[in-house]
Amino acid sequence: MGSGKSSVGRILSSLTGFALVDTDALVAREAGQSIPGIFKEQGEEHFRALETKVLQGLVGRIGLIVATGGGIITSGQNRELLPQIGPVVWLDASPEHLYQRVKHSNRPLLQTADPRRTLEELYAERESLYAGTAAIRIDSSALTHRQTAEAVLAHFQQQAQQQ
Repeated sequence: MGSGKSSVGRILSSLTGFALVDTDALVAREAGQSIPGIFKEQGEEHFRALETKVLQGLVGRIGLIVATGGGIITSGQNRELLPQIGPVVWLDASPEHLYQRVKHSNRPLLQTADPRRTLEELYAERESLYAGTAAIRIDSSALTHRQTAEAVLAHFQQQAQQQ
């Protein structure tokens, strides 16, 4: 949450010509309502089930940049599906940087008495899941979205040259 997945995805899409797919947008379309609405009316569990359904529909498609919600990694099934879609990039940032980026947003999981603490707890819970699933990790704490996208692209270009 707040790492820049959607923004970086848009830039990567423009740099590569690959289509950008945002799983949150697909979930909202599937549900016929906004993400906050899904959380409020059906709950997080329903939202996570819709995320899995969306991911299943992306397996086998090529030429995509997929931006996901930060919690997609919490499902074991999703952790298996993500690498089937393409290499998983972990856009990491310190919890403090993440909080500064999202503190004025309407993120459903941060509608708590202490959103900063909630974000820190989510980060701690998810960090090992990201590390175990991602092919690469980019620390975006001190990078612009453009610099982050360029770092991702440079990694894959370098990897392709080594093969």
